[in-house]
Amino acid sequence: MDQNAIIYGCKQGQEKAFKALVDQYAPKLMAVCNRYLKDTDLAKDALQESLISIFKSISTYSGTGSFDGWMTKITVRACLREIRNRRQLHDLSIVDQQEVNGYDHPLHFDIEDIVKIISELPELQRIIFNMHVVEGFSHAEISTLLNIAESSSRVYLTRARKWLQETIEKSNKRNHLIINSKT
Repeated sequence: MDQNAIIYGCKQGQEKAFKALVDQYAPKLMAVCNRYLKDTDLAKDALQESLISIFKSISTYSGTGSFDGWMTKITVRACLREIRNRRQLHDLSIVDQQEVNGYDHPLHFDIEDIVKIISELPELQRIIFNMHVVEGFSHAEISTLLNIAESSSRVYLTRARKWLQETIEKSNKRNHLIINSKT
């Protein structure tokens, strides 16, 4: 079933169309859930909630803009609700702005290494990094969804980038030392 047939069928309440939506899009949406929730069971719960929300609100999808992007935003919101239920993000404070220094060393990482490093970020930094860098949310949208100041979103993103940069640099130096000691 193509995307338009899936959308039309879901709007008509067809179970076959919803099954096709799940079969076609669940793996991608699960990847989104895994970026936000370290626990696989929580990620599966968020995926299920997002699929239910997608099905219930598909009649509001106007056809303008990316269907993938529309579903991803619903999925991110489901993940944030799951995090709020588990960790209570409402107790956030404003943090001071920090600057990020440039990085000009060659990197020796594959994508799995980068994903693992991102997953090790402190929770709020990981969430904001994923929302802004991976999903493309603006700081204004992040501010609204997380109920924090827009400037706090920027600061947490800056801290996440700095932490990632330092972690990658340390790891790269260790790898460089190991390679040089073997030669």
